[in-house]
Amino acid sequence: MPRFLALCTAVACAACAGATGGAPASEPVPTTMTPTTQRVVVAGGQTLNINTIDVNQGSSTLVLGTLDSTWAALKAAYADLGIPVTTLSDATHLIGNEGYKVRRRIGKIPMQNILDCGGAQGMPNAETYDIYLVISSYLTTNPKAGFNLVTRIDASAKSPNYNREQNVKCASQGELEKQIGDLVRKKTGF
Repeated sequence: MPRFLALCTAVACAACAGATGGAPASEPVPTTMTPTTQRVVVAGGQTLNINTIDVNQGSSTLVLGTLDSTWAALKAAYADLGIPVTTLSDATHLIGNEGYKVRRRIGKIPMQNILDCGGAQGMPNAETYDIYLVISSYLTTNPKAGFNLVTRIDASAKSPNYNREQNVKCASQGELEKQIGDLVRKKTGF
């Protein structure tokens, strides 16, 4: 039995070890948590259910500007991309939209480059479905120089043709986060 317990502990630790760091430990990182259960078969044919949580830590970009210029550039990047701002905190340098409904593109970026929502009949759902997006970006001090710009996207999609169909969870492709980071770096000159 002690060997079984050690194996369970090792499996649980391995499940937790996959997470990578985003912001420094002293900075709170907003998270979206989706509980999932993994079933693991261990020695002796016994099964073990492990509950895990998928934590979206976002995408980070280093910006080497001043705080004021980086914050102004971040707000301008949202405006350039046409993302309506519903959350804006100058005190915490947080900007975002927690209820953005959009179709086909953000700025000039096709939705299929922004999100993977699965697909049917050879067409990506991101191109034809209504997208419900929660997006936020915030600045944290980088210990070496400048600031970390962290952008998080959580999204789901739903077919506009079928009201009873459930929402599909979408995964970020990283393109929108990259575009926001690139715009901020360009505007700050770094």
